This record gives sequence, structure tokens and C-alpha cells, in this order.
Amino acid sequence: MVANDSYTLEALLSFLKQAGMEGLINPATARARRKALEHLAGELYEAERLDIRQIKVDELLSRFHKLEGSSIRPETLQIYGQRVAAALTEYLDWLENPATFTTARRERSRAFTRGGELSPEQQAAERVTLEAIENPSNVVPVRIRNDHVVYLANLPLDLKPEEADRIARVIKALAETGDAPA
Repeated sequence: MVANDSYTLEALLSFLKQAGMEGLINPATARARRKALEHLAGELYEAERLDIRQIKVDELLSRFHKLEGSSIRPETLQIYGQRVAAALTEYLDWLENPATFTTARRERSRAFTRGGELSPEQQAAERVTLEAIENPSNVVPVRIRNDHVVYLANLPLDLKPEEADRIARVIKALAETGDAPA
């Protein structure tokens, strides 16, 4: 039996963080759902915070839209709603039976039989491509040559200039010759 505190907003946010770190949910997807929840959390009633099963996503979006008015685009609000609904569904599924939990709904729907097995390199390339399609804000393509693109992944949404400088220094160090001290 699941404890009542398992149905709190804090428990859901904690699940999204852990599920992303443990690979139960794609980390970028978990992060996006968590951000959507955090963005809309200000409009949750106390009863909804204490029991997320009471959240009606359409009503939550309506309350948020009334307060924010024209400062948020309808498409953005719709995406937030989809992410919150998916987070609720998956978390409640996980609470029901953690041992059989799977997030492969989309993966199953797009799965198809292949004529042969993919090499590890092909599997990695396919994974990067699919993640870039599903999470375009999470993967940033950088063309470094006419025939070569590098993909930067898992950059935080709130990347600070000093963090970007640190990343740039690491990349620059990779390109340097053996003349420079390590």
C-alpha cells in the first residue's frame, strides 16, 4: 500500500528528479516535465499540492492563463499541460507497480521490425537523432566542418556564462597540441 505522502507535489517532483537520474525516464523529458510542474505550481490549490490525484490539468491551465493573461503563448501553455499530464500519469503508474513501470509508450508506438541488427555506432547515432527530435532544446547541433556536426547535450536551461566558459576551455584543451602544459 502506498503512503498518502506519496501523492504530494513534492513526492512527484522528487520522482521526476530520481527517474531522470536513474534512467526510468529520459533525463531531458523528466527535466522538462519537472520545469512545467514548477512553472504551474503557483496556481495549485493546497489540496492539489497535498494530493496530486486531485489535479485537473485543464482547470490548472485555465487558472494559470487567467493570471498570466497574454504573457504566455497558448502553444506554450498547451505544452506545459501535456507535460504535467504525462508526469501525473507516469508517476501514478509507477506508484501502482514500480517493478513493472515502463515509459516506453512512444518507443513502442514507433517501433518496427528491422531487417538486421544495428552496430553499436548506428544505435548511438539513432539514439542521438531520436533524442534531438524529441527534445530539440536539449540537444544543440554545432557544425564545425562542412561534413561534421557536433551535438551538445544536457546543457542546463539556466546555463551561466562562467559554466559556458568552463565547457569552452575543456573543448579548447582537447584541440591543443602537446606543446601546452596539461
